[in-house]
Amino acid sequence: MDNVALVISLIAVVAFLVYLVRGIAGVAKKREGTKTLFKRSLIALAVSLVGFIVFGMTAEPPNETAKEPKQEQQKGKTKEQKPEKSSDEQKSKPVVAQPKEKKEEPKKEEVKKEEPVKKAEPKKQEKTIDEVVKEIIYDKVGKKSNMGEKRIIELQVNDNLGTPDKTDKIIIAKLYANENLTTNMTRDGILMDSKDLFQEMFKHKEISEAVLMWNLTLVDQYGNESVDTVLKVGLDRATADKINWKNFSYKNFENVAPQYFVHPALLKE
Repeated sequence: MDNVALVISLIAVVAFLVYLVRGIAGVAKKREGTKTLFKRSLIALAVSLVGFIVFGMTAEPPNETAKEPKQEQQKGKTKEQKPEKSSDEQKSKPVVAQPKEKKEEPKKEEVKKEEPVKKAEPKKQEKTIDEVVKEIIYDKVGKKSNMGEKRIIELQVNDNLGTPDKTDKIIIAKLYANENLTTNMTRDGILMDSKDLFQEMFKHKEISEAVLMWNLTLVDQYGNESVDTVLKVGLDRATADKINWKNFSYKNFENVAPQYFVHPALLKE
């Protein structure tokens, strides 16, 4: 399309020049028809201008068209060169030695020290009434008398068949008494010890009755020695529960105790 427009434009230019020259010559020679020649020259000029305009619009600029294939060729070259560079770069780059992965050594199983098996502590057995009474006697009046004699001569723990409760016990304690300067002081000392023992014994519900038999070494008129009971005092549960031990006087055992006995030797002044 652009070539056709160019040819028409050139032909129109030639026609314009021809008609223009002929018109000028006709004016000079004063020939008729010069006006038509000038008109034709103007028409040819207009056609040439239109042709040039059309050619200019349709024709592609030569530089750009020439540059485009070059640019495409350059792009293709660069694309081809890039992988080469990358391969060259890879060759030129020093190979970095990767650190070898350390093989994890299997952890040695920790040898657990066997803890010594704790022996189960034996359950503490409940103390028997016999043991309880012994502890009370040793705690309150000691294991020996003031003369070095063993405190407990004999200790009996019997079932109380006189009560409906089968756990009720009767305590009969045969004890060695402490001696003192006078018979009155000895007697009072025995009664004071009896109060301490009874107060502690009757804290245990199993004890329904308790008898204390205090003994001393006596010499008869013939000079013979014998260990005899010099004072005996016994209480049952009913009597013990009535006593207010804080205010109770040991001298009143004679009046309140169901069992009470004093040897004549302790009645002498």
